[in-house]
Amino acid sequence: MKAFLSNSPGKSFSDENYTVIKKSLANNEVVDKHSHPGNDVIITIVKGKIKVLVDDEEKYELDPGKILKFDGVNSVAIKAIEPSDFFVTLIKK
Repeated sequence: MKAFLSNSPGKSFSDENYTVIKKSLANNEVVDKHSHPGNDVIITIVKGKIKVLVDDEEKYELDPGKILKFDGVNSVAIKAIEPSDFFVTLIKK
């Protein structure tokens, strides 16, 4: 097979260098504070709006078309401002 298609929430694709996770959150749903040491993290939002708190101090609002990248050693917490779909890509360092 030359291509793979995924549309379900959860882990979409992975190999030894990366993991792609699709997240769907309802309005006001949260992803509790956590970190991904050893990875660069990229959050790409495709629907809705989310608030992202990086390392308890940097605040970002993401809506479609915005991409956020940070070092996975930093903590991250996410709250949906409205129903939202986004991808989290973990790239091993």
